[in-house]
Amino acid sequence: MTNLVPRRSVVAAAVSAVLIALASACGDDGADVSLSEAGERGRDISSSNGCAACHGSNGQGGVGPTWVGLAGAEVELVDGTVVVADDAYLVRAIAEPSADLHAGFTLQMPSNGLTDSEIADVIAYIEDLSAESGGG
Repeated sequence: MTNLVPRRSVVAAAVSAVLIALASACGDDGADVSLSEAGERGRDISSSNGCAACHGSNGQGGVGPTWVGLAGAEVELVDGTVVVADDAYLVRAIAEPSADLHAGFTLQMPSNGLTDSEIADVIAYIEDLSAESGGG
């Protein structure tokens, strides 16, 4: 019986180490990103208007394209053309979701009622995510 106590301690320590490692690895996919004031508003807008449901709670993507590293990157459209995700593209993609369909994503983004100011804030958020990732 005396040998069980050290084994239990080792097992408990190993389980604790694994749990800590898993918690660290899971992270929160960008919650520590430094955001501008407009970027913070954009994050809030994307969360409250359903954008985050497809693009991820921190822009990491999902059923919709990632926003991390998007600003300034090349984007392939379903027709095979490649465009740069500049401000004009991002405005068009948000304001007119069916205008330029991103290749590789079968779910079409729904129309939204975002104002020009809200779209600008969402773009600021996308740009902040891109700057933090080393893109844009």
